[in-house]
Amino acid sequence: MTTPSATRSSVLQSLVMVASGAVTAIVPAAFQAVAARLFLLDEQAHIALVLSIGSFCAGVVAAGLLEPRMADSRLADKTYIPAWATALGVIGTLGMVVLPSSITVLAVGLPCAMVALQIGRMHAAYTAGWKMEALTAAALILGAAAALVLSEQNSPWAVSVLGTAMAAAILIRAFKTPYKVLGRPRFAPTAWITVETAMVALVPLGIVATVYLLQRDEEAVALKATITVLGVLQPILGYMRTRLLGAHSRNLTLGMSALSVVAIALILVLEVSGVFHNLFGAAWNVVTLGALSLACLWKLVSIPSTLPFTYLRRAGMVRQVFWIRVVSSLLYIAVSVTLLLVSDSLALLFLGLTVVESATGLLLYAKYRSVSKSLQPA
Repeated sequence: MTTPSATRSSVLQSLVMVASGAVTAIVPAAFQAVAARLFLLDEQAHIALVLSIGSFCAGVVAAGLLEPRMADSRLADKTYIPAWATALGVIGTLGMVVLPSSITVLAVGLPCAMVALQIGRMHAAYTAGWKMEALTAAALILGAAAALVLSEQNSPWAVSVLGTAMAAAILIRAFKTPYKVLGRPRFAPTAWITVETAMVALVPLGIVATVYLLQRDEEAVALKATITVLGVLQPILGYMRTRLLGAHSRNLTLGMSALSVVAIALILVLEVSGVFHNLFGAAWNVVTLGALSLACLWKLVSIPSTLPFTYLRRAGMVRQVFWIRVVSSLLYIAVSVTLLLVSDSLALLFLGLTVVESATGLLLYAKYRSVSKSLQPA
């Protein structure tokens, strides 16, 4: 029987894990805030695209590396942080520290660092390494705060400080963490999961890239800033998803869902208070309260689909999930590109994305129903 003290400890650890994940989401926000003060608008658009590419690479590499291990019952070692990831991340941050004003260096270093951070984050979420994550969060908060102060003084070394904070976070997570494991997951599930993740991660990258290619620099910066703000929700949803891949938990689902609603309310309060405009500069003028509200709704409707998704993954239905994700991604790309070509309204764009996400949830739920019925005894 679980004691009240054990329950409180578990809740505290979960909150620390989610909070540290939210801090990890501060990194792209801090980079965009610093860029708004130090770089020209077209350079800010370049950085927005680089951050989108980094998010894509980080999501695909981390999922392809660790999720197949988590789902493979044959493997005793479920997760680790490989030495190459730590080295890649540190080298990428060193480039930013030495050459903070170079867009080329940022284009290479940022994705490398983001890959290392995401692998470390996923490992920590699975192992519930909350003490390690608390230290990681402290390093990133201090770095982001110092970088913002320096950027207000137009100091290019603000980027160097951010790079140093990211390097510290990467090394903290690597300390006393396994850097190699025995056994490999099966190839087929690994391939399905990796390609599926790539299809899903391609959506936000494709949207930002489309705006960038249309040479709407201010809109590209604003769109990436909006996705970055929504990134505060990602640690909550990502933590819930990672934990549910191991086992179903009703309390975890309810708790994380409630926390998501609180986070959305906080985002809207900060928008009304003018915080995001002060943070991201003039480009944020493109984002209306209505557009941000619809963007929050887009993320909110993705919560219910987490349950059928993780159920199907635990049941080994990787192919079925893959094809649902393919259909979803194609719909996302078709709808977003069409809306961007016919209108420059972010509100209309996020409304379309909300409709597509709702359709994805219905597809996953329908598959879950058919699978669960087939597994019931006659």
